[in-house]
Amino acid sequence: MKRFWHLLAMGICLFLFSSTCQAAVQDKYPLPAPYAQLEKQYLEEYPDLQKTMDDMILTTEKQMAKPQNDILHNRICTALVYQMAKHDKLSKKETRLAIAGDLLHNIAKQDKDYVLSNPKLLENTIEMTAELRKRGYLKKSHEFMEKAEMFRNPKLGNNRGLIHHLTGAVLAGELLQKEGFKPKDIALLQACIVEHSTGYWYFRDQVDKMFPEVPEAWKYVYPEPENRLADYIHDADLVSQFVPASVVPEGSKWRNLATNRWGADQSAKSQAHVVYYVFDRLYGEARTPIGKAMAKEKWDGISSQLKQLMGIKQEEDPIQLFGVPAFWKK
Repeated sequence: MKRFWHLLAMGICLFLFSSTCQAAVQDKYPLPAPYAQLEKQYLEEYPDLQKTMDDMILTTEKQMAKPQNDILHNRICTALVYQMAKHDKLSKKETRLAIAGDLLHNIAKQDKDYVLSNPKLLENTIEMTAELRKRGYLKKSHEFMEKAEMFRNPKLGNNRGLIHHLTGAVLAGELLQKEGFKPKDIALLQACIVEHSTGYWYFRDQVDKMFPEVPEAWKYVYPEPENRLADYIHDADLVSQFVPASVVPEGSKWRNLATNRWGADQSAKSQAHVVYYVFDRLYGEARTPIGKAMAKEKWDGISSQLKQLMGIKQEEDPIQLFGVPAFWKK
């Protein structure tokens, strides 16, 4: 009888332990529909990516006091890239790697120590770039990293928004190696992460303004995407920006950026004018047909709402009416 109760107790403990283990790290950050269903599908299809998910979340939690928005952004990107990959019938291997790439594309963006004014990290980045070139990547980007001294300027080297594609690729390589990814797959994903920010025109513009003495200075910071996996990882990140709740309402991410970064005043009209200009140029930089279609669909709705904020008719063009916002006038 004692043996029976002992075995029963052991069984209950094992059940409780198993139930606890089934609760994934991401469960404490509710993901809205339809992204939650897409995430569930790809984790069932690629269960090994749960480890990559865990590493992304745990790393981001260490970097930030309030990590929820960044964690949700990365997960939305992976849901979108999975949806794109399914639509275009990418191979299972490509789909798995695309998901991993978007999970880790921002992995160093919020780490205050991951800046290129750090000589050791800059050296690691230069070495990574050289290794990627040896493996056949970055062939078209001859200028990229050829003026590494630019990153010693703290305005660039300490700006994690502008350089996280580089530091992120370094850190992602370390995490992927621990997770058991093959060296050739790690190199591919590092190349994709390095290339994923190139399509953001306002990043390129910011770098050019920092170094007016260097023609097309951005080319030394951002390489051209050269493989289709990089295009999908880039497009998922781009499409994820087109969420009306982060663009249109008062106090939203992009209206705040319009005032705090690009010179809009506090009025809805001024903020909407700046945001419209940014997004009108941004949505056209999608690189895959499915990415272009998804960005355009979202932009059609957002642009209509921004025009309402500006008090103009739907058929009118804000840039023709009000001109280029002052921040970008030459």
